Amino acid sequence: MKWRTEVKVPDNKGFLRYEHVSLSIGSCFSEEIGKRLKESGFDISVNPFGVIFNPVSIMQLIQNALDGETRENLLLERDMKFFHYGYHSSLFGFTREEILDKIETTHFTVQKRLLEGDRLFLTFGSAWVYRLVEQGVVVANCHKMPSQLFTKELIDLNKLREFSERLFSKLFELNPKLEIVLTVSPVRHSRDGLHENNLSKSVLHLFCKQLTESFDQINYFPSYELVVDELRDYRFYKEDLVHPTQQAIEFVFENFRKSNFDEPTEQKFFLHEQLRKAENHLFLNATIEEVRKHEEYIAELKQKLAGIEQ
Repeated sequence: MKWRTEVKVPDNKGFLRYEHVSLSIGSCFSEEIGKRLKESGFDISVNPFGVIFNPVSIMQLIQNALDGETRENLLLERDMKFFHYGYHSSLFGFTREEILDKIETTHFTVQKRLLEGDRLFLTFGSAWVYRLVEQGVVVANCHKMPSQLFTKELIDLNKLREFSERLFSKLFELNPKLEIVLTVSPVRHSRDGLHENNLSKSVLHLFCKQLTESFDQINYFPSYELVVDELRDYRFYKEDLVHPTQQAIEFVFENFRKSNFDEPTEQKFFLHEQLRKAENHLFLNATIEEVRKHEEYIAELKQKLAGIEQ
């Protein structure tokens, strides 16, 4: 008897290796998976712009990074800090010069990974966007400014597709080895309303389908389906009934690992996992001998990893 609907993940073994340079951009779910890869020793930059939910802002940020464009007209000052409507509130400055410096540094980091890197992971969270009325542009973050400054709308899929296809055509021309994985976040944006959340996720799935059909270098990974269709239970969501639990995130990551790691990558991954757990181990009333043996174990793991990397 079957107790759950099993989601088939793509067989892309060898897609992600330790020698690859990667970049992850998108929602908080993207940050969770990216952070998991980084903890396991992969060379990945995770959400350098901060958490970004909508694909319009994600595409614009990629464009800005490639062009080195700051769009200073989107700076704002609030509570004695400077923010930018195109970025998450984690990117701020106490002066106008400080935030412009941080944006320029972030652009340099992202541009380098886009032009020289191997893998780009994009996670879309919501198709609902907020448009700054005065500027007429979609913002990545409202930064707690008054609601009357913005209008809320569902993205125009046709316009987004046209812009994205131009952007990716240019990107693949500049970096032919780059490959992209798209995912839709399983985080439920219930504050928009449940029907509105479903509309939003549907638009995001259509957008992913359009891009994967337009470019051979772009593929889709079913993070959304693994949580919503396979786990399918509120016990895999936190108390807010919106965000997946750590157990659910680990389930998605395990499927991602099985889908994209080849055997040598798996071996190195498990050594990194052992090392991470060993280094995070806390002793309670340990003897000097126990501590010494633990330190020898850590040194042995590091030696094995060094041997693999040579």
